[in-house]
Amino acid sequence: MDIHGIFPPVPTFFDEDEELDLARLSKHIHHLSEQGIDRFVALGSNGEAVHLDMDERFRVIEMIRLAAGADAPLLAGAGAESTRETIRLCQLAEKAGADVALILPPHSYGGKMGMAAQKAHYQAVADESPLPIVIYNMPANAAGVDLDAETIIALATHPRIVGMKDSSGNITKLAQVVAGAPSDFVVLAGSAGFLLPALTVGAQGAIAALANVAPRQCLELLAYFQDGLLGEARALQADLIPLNTAITSGYGVAGLKAALELTAGYGGVPRRPLLPLTESERAHLRILLREADLSPQA
Repeated sequence: MDIHGIFPPVPTFFDEDEELDLARLSKHIHHLSEQGIDRFVALGSNGEAVHLDMDERFRVIEMIRLAAGADAPLLAGAGAESTRETIRLCQLAEKAGADVALILPPHSYGGKMGMAAQKAHYQAVADESPLPIVIYNMPANAAGVDLDAETIIALATHPRIVGMKDSSGNITKLAQVVAGAPSDFVVLAGSAGFLLPALTVGAQGAIAALANVAPRQCLELLAYFQDGLLGEARALQADLIPLNTAITSGYGVAGLKAALELTAGYGGVPRRPLLPLTESERAHLRILLREADLSPQA
């Protein structure tokens, strides 16, 4: 399974009653495919996995697989607070059509979720999962749990743990993992905001929310780097940072959906308790979209 390249973590769309809108999800996958995207992530942080029940999780993965086609690499979020439930979610993801499970560290018990507990958790899941595993290191969504390089490198020796998405932005850690892990262990940046720095230390792509809104630009940045056009890559990276910040750490899921509404004509709102953007926030987002040459619709 090829897990290099640019993966959008696809939003989960809802109708006005907060029920799944699978038709809109299918439309988004086809839109991204037309822009050159050929690999996807279901049920990441931007997919609001924590707001979905088991049946909804299955239906979302199933629809993305149907819309993307049989050959598109598909990662699916499968992290849970217990090892037992994580394995169950991996099994569900496999049945729904995913190729790889993306697993956030358990974190509810704070200080008890140290590196020894994390290592034992990931190894047990990898032993039982029907899918290979990509570690999802995102301290902001894991109560501050931040897997260290030593732990990730140790886990990378497991034959079923094939890669890592790192959203911490710690480029030193990324470099350490690339240097210390097996050569076939794939390291992916967790944001387009530091895609170029990550590539320079050995990352092979990104799982980036911005790729939902600016897919061509994210693909172009990767291509510039691969072709040795570093000046062009640096300029494009700088141009993407303000918008990327707005739809990730700034406005989050609501910002991503609003950006899609403004640029593609669909998006909708997140499921409660998340709130949609205010009018002033939407106005600011419009400005950022224009500055990134992504002209908002009227």
